Amino acid sequence: MGKFSVAILDNVSIKSKPLKSVIGNNVIFYDNCILEIHPTATLYIGNNCTFSYGVVFSAFQEIIIGNDVMIGEYSSIRDTTHQYNIRDKSMVFGNDTSIPIKIGNNVWIGRGCLIMPGTIIEDGVVVAANSLVKGTLKANSIYGGNPAKFIKNRI
Repeated sequence: MGKFSVAILDNVSIKSKPLKSVIGNNVIFYDNCILEIHPTATLYIGNNCTFSYGVVFSAFQEIIIGNDVMIGEYSSIRDTTHQYNIRDKSMVFGNDTSIPIKIGNNVWIGRGCLIMPGTIIEDGVVVAANSLVKGTLKANSIYGGNPAKFIKNRI
């Protein structure tokens, strides 16, 4: 591809006004990625990151992604959940709860993963495909499953 700063391929959707984001160098967004950033939210992406086909970012508060991160196709990173009490009110009037997400450096998130609000993924973590991730994933480890659980240390 040659030298580039940010490569945005076909049908990438950026839904934000104004866009309060920082995107580093050598970042690739493959086809059909969605960046849904609330006007008061921040998305920070470090250097040398690759986001495969159909990755969704939904930030209502803050998503921080370090350097050298790869996220597999159709994964979703969402810092907000929609809560409701079925006995008190309809889902339409439920409250949103946002908690920042932090993904460290040298992280590989497999295909089809869901990263939930408040998640912290420390440096050097690998997340297996189709995992549901919530909580803190410790550095240099491999996690997988629904919910994601520790599998083994990388080193």
